[in-house]
Amino acid sequence: GMAVPPPMRLRVAVGLKHAMVEIEAYPDTTWESAKLEACAAAGDLDATAHRLLFRGREPAPEDTVGGLGVKPTAKLMLLETEASKRERARQQQETQMEEMRRARAAEFSSSARGGKGEALGSSRSGAADAGPNATEDPIERSRSVLTERTARADALARDLEALERSVAASSGAAGALGGHAAPDEKAFAAFADACEKAVIGCDEVETHGDGDLRAARKALVTRLQGFLRRVDDARARNGD
Repeated sequence: GMAVPPPMRLRVAVGLKHAMVEIEAYPDTTWESAKLEACAAAGDLDATAHRLLFRGREPAPEDTVGGLGVKPTAKLMLLETEASKRERARQQQETQMEEMRRARAAEFSSSARGGKGEALGSSRSGAADAGPNATEDPIERSRSVLTERTARADALARDLEALERSVAASSGAAGALGGHAAPDEKAFAAFADACEKAVIGCDEVETHGDGDLRAARKALVTRLQGFLRRVDDARARNGD
């Protein structure tokens, strides 16, 4: 019979810490099974709480690696889902509230005994930590972070235009006449990497249920996904 082609080795960046793992996939490997393998490779992560992204977006579970046109040079991203992040934040908040209640109780009992106790010092430093950030409106904070991310996307847009211009200048008749060298492969990889980091940066922005903020974040992610498609196109045209 026909020889089965060897599997592709695909690199997956895990979470915001960018730890890299490798998975093996065939053209007919479904996205769901690629995600399961990536979760296993990343240390038995809960697959229901993660999504596997290609070019900054999540394909359908039944899509195949071959059908999506995933190449061995692609870098995939494994990120925690919004629902899972919200649940984790809720649990952290509950734990903090519980700790504060315990600290207050300890402080109360130690002052009732007239002792200065350890509890007093520790609960005070805890309150100091909650300081200015606690009073700042979280939606305002997210808004200012999103403004920074937008400025970063504007800078990426300028880099992309420069890259596209140099591809155009070095290709075809123009390149032959002008003697422009084609951009280095590293330039495309670095740009795609910066875009993917920017998508993750948007993913980190908590919307706190604010509709405008969610829409703005979605628009920015869509814009960055467009950049990833354009850099792929420019990379394909490079040196033609």
